[in-house]
Amino acid sequence: MHFDLGKARLRKPEPSDVDALFAQKNDPEVAAMLGGFTKGYTRADLARWVEAHSQAKDEALYVIADATDRCLGHVGLYKIDHRIRSAEFAILVGDKKAWGTGVGRACTSFMLRFGFEDLQLHRIYLEVLETNERARSLYESLGFKHEGRLRHAQWKGGRYLDVHVMGILEDEWRSHAR
Repeated sequence: MHFDLGKARLRKPEPSDVDALFAQKNDPEVAAMLGGFTKGYTRADLARWVEAHSQAKDEALYVIADATDRCLGHVGLYKIDHRIRSAEFAILVGDKKAWGTGVGRACTSFMLRFGFEDLQLHRIYLEVLETNERARSLYESLGFKHEGRLRHAQWKGGRYLDVHVMGILEDEWRSHAR
């Protein structure tokens, strides 16, 4: 199963994605913008990551691929809770050649639509580092609201950083998407 977004396509992760993910997740410039990516990954770590995420029942994770099927990163809804109709959103556009091309916006917009329409979610939330202003601006432009701040929740570049919690509700998305 894959989804064509025009600028990219989304598909399930495959073992052949490990080398691209290894390069992306271990790139210091990429890792500096993401929570949780502090120590780097081995290829074995990423092979386990692909396997675990391809079998997880509480998430909808996709690799972002270009027209040649080259892995540009990944996007997904995690911790999907059908009882309270909530999920956590996360994205990694790890191929720097794809930065500024609209791929992140297209993938985020798609996952919001997928979450609210296909999965019947009520709320989608995310966490973003205070230093990742480009991502925060994108999320705000798509209708996410600031819900709070986790003080000194991440250690990056030799210092503690705050993490912003943002969320969007189904009715907010529907009125914003018009």
